[in-house]
Amino acid sequence: MSYLSIREVAEELQAGIITPTELVEETLNLIEERDTEVEAFVTVMREEAMAQAEQAERELRTGLKRGPLHGIPIAIKDLIAVKGVRTTGSSQVLAEHVSEEDATVIELLRKSGAILIGKTNTYEFAYGPYAPPTRNPWDLTRTTGGSSGGSAAAVAAGMVLGAIGTDTGGSIRIPSALCGVTGLKPTYGRVSCHGVLPLSWSLDHVGPIARSAEDCAFIFDAIAKYDPRDPNSVSGPPSSPSRSTATLIEGAEGRGPLSLQGLRLGMPQEGFVAPLDPEIHMAWRGALHVLEENGAELVNVELPRPTMTTYRMVQKPEASLAHMQQGWFPHQGDLYTELVRTRLREGQEIPAVEYLKAQQERRVFTSQLRSILRTVDAFVLPTQAMAAIPAEQMGQEVTINGVQENATDAMLRMTMPFNLVGFPAVSFPCGFTSEHLPIGLQIAGKPFEEATVLRIAHAYQQLTDWHRREAWELHQ
Repeated sequence: MSYLSIREVAEELQAGIITPTELVEETLNLIEERDTEVEAFVTVMREEAMAQAEQAERELRTGLKRGPLHGIPIAIKDLIAVKGVRTTGSSQVLAEHVSEEDATVIELLRKSGAILIGKTNTYEFAYGPYAPPTRNPWDLTRTTGGSSGGSAAAVAAGMVLGAIGTDTGGSIRIPSALCGVTGLKPTYGRVSCHGVLPLSWSLDHVGPIARSAEDCAFIFDAIAKYDPRDPNSVSGPPSSPSRSTATLIEGAEGRGPLSLQGLRLGMPQEGFVAPLDPEIHMAWRGALHVLEENGAELVNVELPRPTMTTYRMVQKPEASLAHMQQGWFPHQGDLYTELVRTRLREGQEIPAVEYLKAQQERRVFTSQLRSILRTVDAFVLPTQAMAAIPAEQMGQEVTINGVQENATDAMLRMTMPFNLVGFPAVSFPCGFTSEHLPIGLQIAGKPFEEATVLRIAHAYQQLTDWHRREAWELHQ
């Protein structure tokens, strides 16, 4: 069952070909077999998962069908509270912390019938674009990217069918690109952050990671609800239950799921994506050709490029405030890793005027992107400027097409703009390098149009098989 889609497994569950308990047992066996090498999980919820599976089995036997996630094991990033289970944020600060209530996203997953299989690794408090010690299933010497690296690696290794991650500067899309899976950052506020350990309140997003756009749509439909407990929560546009995101991605009325007829897709100028590894560039151009062949109109657009300083001037003070409000910092400062402790101190030292200046720059950038999106339906660009690098190079200088760049900045450069504006963006596989490492393509669209960006990804995935490649086969 490792590399089937959620739809395929859901059909087998509802037909009684396999039971939820059998599926969970197989999932737990795969985690036991593979996670010793990948190290994606912080906590495996064996007893809880079996109890949930038995409940799902009883419900299905009596004819109750909660939807496509009923009986499907889902992994949860260890920033997200699950009642009675440790939520550590991969930090010694919360090493023994047990959550007293479910996060909203967990409540909604339970309501959908999904089975919570375990908590996945992240960078400490998600404050970095990788997730040590998790290893990339395509090459165990390489980084997964992050900070939702555990969630992406668990999906890529075939240990789970889907997972939940968080994204503050790219933390769903970066590991999805580097691990060869599909990840959606929704519109800001579409998925509640209540019960999620905060990093930066105005940049944090929660979203799904899975093998395909359709699988992400199933998970997104389950978790995208207005939540009054999250002050930043927003309602999506009205739609009938029969027109969920998962049905909308099948295409416009009267057109098949492969047709992108009528969609105008913006291609950013070379300066927006540069420097770019030549193999990444080639895969991006190849993907554009596939989209054009399926009816999309490609349009050159001039995208303004926000600076990393603008992003950091917003993110750092908000992160420091979050940890101060929780009472963790500076009182437990010695329990943080040195790098996170340094970043939190830096956030405290940023003057209010610099924070406000960055917010002003952010507002101008958002207005510019909204204006451009009046002329196109979405942007198409690479997710990452390079494929997964050796783990020891994280945070160091790397060379991309002859240009020196800090690896962290390079990873965030093409994802963080869509956190600044809060627009939906999805990353999905569009090829492999000569070293057999995945390459990710990113589609970013208008607010509340998750269905559009997923529809484009879904159409592409009906004509290519990059998302069906099996990482774990390389280790056999």
